[in-house]
Amino acid sequence: MMAPPHRTALTLLAALLLGGCAALPPPAAVLNYAGFSAPATAAERPAFNARVYDQAADWVARRYYDDAFNGADWSAARARHRPAALAAASDTELYAALNALLDELRDQHTHALSRREVEQFRARRGVLLGFRTGPVADQTGPRRILAVFPVSPAALAGVQPGWTLLATDGRPPGEVLGLGRLAEGQLVRCDFLDQSGGPRHLEIRARRLSYPPVRDARRLDGEVLLLAFDTFDLPAARWLRAELKRQPPVRGLILDLRNNTGGEARALAAILAEIFPAQVDIGRIRSRGESGLDARRSPHHSRAAHYSGPLAVLVSETSASAAEILAAVVQHHRRGVVVGTATPGNVLICVRWPLPGGGELQLSVYDFIGPDGHRLEGRGIAPDLVIAPAPGATPDPQLEAALQALRPPPAAPPPTPASPRPAK
Repeated sequence: MMAPPHRTALTLLAALLLGGCAALPPPAAVLNYAGFSAPATAAERPAFNARVYDQAADWVARRYYDDAFNGADWSAARARHRPAALAAASDTELYAALNALLDELRDQHTHALSRREVEQFRARRGVLLGFRTGPVADQTGPRRILAVFPVSPAALAGVQPGWTLLATDGRPPGEVLGLGRLAEGQLVRCDFLDQSGGPRHLEIRARRLSYPPVRDARRLDGEVLLLAFDTFDLPAARWLRAELKRQPPVRGLILDLRNNTGGEARALAAILAEIFPAQVDIGRIRSRGESGLDARRSPHHSRAAHYSGPLAVLVSETSASAAEILAAVVQHHRRGVVVGTATPGNVLICVRWPLPGGGELQLSVYDFIGPDGHRLEGRGIAPDLVIAPAPGATPDPQLEAALQALRPPPAAPPPTPASPRPAK
């Protein structure tokens, strides 16, 4: 059975981050951590399971953004999945049962992580093969290889960006790969198609890898600054500000948000302050039961770079959450040109609630209305310049299109002087 979309996005190696949801820091829920640690004995397990399951289900019942629960009968679903959760003999089984309940919402953003998965996410470390993937257009199983980590098992096996991963151990990739899925030294049989469409069958042995955040700053054409990053967090916002101040663009700035899965709403606000010299309308948020909309504006930071020159934003089908909102704001205010392929429309605003024992529930709490007055969830961003991707290709056609958009138009030739009229 194919995993639901949000579960696949979470467990696939490509995800690496909690993406597709502009997240807010949790409210004061530290008591969830205090006085209720993981069970020390099998006898303590049922009570612990009940505490985790009921806590998560209660948060959904009270705070989920849609009071109709996307058509699910929440009370009935909660009762139906509770026996499996209470009977779980481990955190792995418990969170499988909890996520089966959350799947009833048919929500790409709402899911739960065990303590081990939370620790791996925060440490950006896990047992992996060593590549980052994205979806294949109009297909739910195969994955496109976007990047290969240097000196990783995948790199040593010869995997290249632009290949398509068809199956792992004869199953869809989302059922095999991901944080907490593989064991150290596990051999995984991978079936690929290379760039020319030829089959490649490789056996790759997983090992523990660290995957630092993607932060790439480069000069292009000598005068254009490219800044690429894969998540919105405060360190990324500080890095972007420092780069804009250290090497200010002369002719233009390109923000590469392809494969950026989003992140924190406060980081989004900080980055918008760097590229909008004045405050602008970001959009509206609406929580459950509210008829009015809470307007949001970009902040003004006195220490920001206040970059006001030409701007291009690169997006893709794996740009989500805060990446989509930034592109929407840039496009709506005609601040720059958006280049690439349509984004998925994964922009509900979530809160990450701590759960007893160190787990975490990411819960959709707010709906987002773009600055144009329309919901962005499920709609996404249509780029101003639609350019198909070509992973691994040189030159990169999407990047070339962004550079071309930033080039000044050719100067008009001087007028040709009129020929003198012959004397009569």
